[in-house]
Amino acid sequence: MPVPEGLLTTAQVCRELGITPNRVQRLTREGYLEISAVKTLKYGEEYLYKSAQVSILRQQMPRILSKWATEENMRLGARKAGLNRAVEAVNAVEVRKRSSLFLTSLEHLSEETAGLLKCSYYLFHLNHYAKSGHPYLYELKEKILRHLVKRYIDTPYLQVILVQGQQKVDLCQACRTRANKLNVSYGEYAKSYGGCPRCKKQSSYYDLFEFNIQYEDHRFSFHTPYSVGRKWFDRGKELPRQYRGHRQEQGLTFGRPVTEREALALPMDEIIDKLEKILDKFS
Repeated sequence: MPVPEGLLTTAQVCRELGITPNRVQRLTREGYLEISAVKTLKYGEEYLYKSAQVSILRQQMPRILSKWATEENMRLGARKAGLNRAVEAVNAVEVRKRSSLFLTSLEHLSEETAGLLKCSYYLFHLNHYAKSGHPYLYELKEKILRHLVKRYIDTPYLQVILVQGQQKVDLCQACRTRANKLNVSYGEYAKSYGGCPRCKKQSSYYDLFEFNIQYEDHRFSFHTPYSVGRKWFDRGKELPRQYRGHRQEQGLTFGRPVTEREALALPMDEIIDKLEKILDKFS
C-alpha cells in the first residue's frame, strides 16, 4: 500500500510516536494532529498525516501524555488510574512474552506448517485492528486469505467450509405494503413469508467461507464473504458445507477490536509489515 512522500499512515505514526492507534485517534480529535489526506481503499478510508507535523509532535508527546494522565486521575482517582496504567504495562509485557513463546514453538515444525500458523497468527491480530476503526485493513486480510488458499488448501491443518445462509429477499412494493399492514419489518416479513415471484432474490448473498486452522492446541478461524472468495478456488473444488439459516440484512460480525495491551505489545505497523513480507516472499 504505497503512500505519497511526506505522509504517514496511522501505523507509521504509531511507530514514530510510540503510541497505539486509539491514541492517534485521540490526538486527531483533540487537534494535536491533522489529517492531511484521505486514501480511499476497497474497504474504507485510510487517513494520512504529514511526517513533518509528526516529527514536531514527538517533542510534545511527554507533555500530552502527562496531561492525559492528569485527566484520567481526575476522572478515576489517582490511585485507581495509576494502578490501571501499571497493570496495562504489565499486561502488554505478558502479551509480548506469549507471542514470543508461540513463535518459538513453531521452530521445530515443518516449513509449511510453521508458515501456515505464523500467517494465521498475524492475521488474527490484523483482524482485531480492522475491527478497531481501520476497515481498510480488510484489503490486506483478503490478500492473506487468498494466499492461504493458494499455498495451504491441501494441508490437513486448514479446512475451508462454505457456510450457507438463507437467500436475501428484496421485497417488491406490494409485499412491502403487506408488511406495513401486518406491522412487521421488511426483514421479518421476508424471513416469514419468503416474498413473492416479483421480489428480487439472491440465493448466495449471506453465504461465506470459513477458514479453520488447527494444529494441536493452536486454533484460528477467519471469515470472508462468498462473493469475495469464490474466485480463489479451482473450478469443481468441493468444499464441506454448513447451513446456518437466516442472516439479518447487515450480516454477521466476527472478531473483536484490538485491546490497548495488544496494541502496545504488537504494534499495528509490525503486524502489517509481517503480513506484507509473507505476500512478497511468495509473490
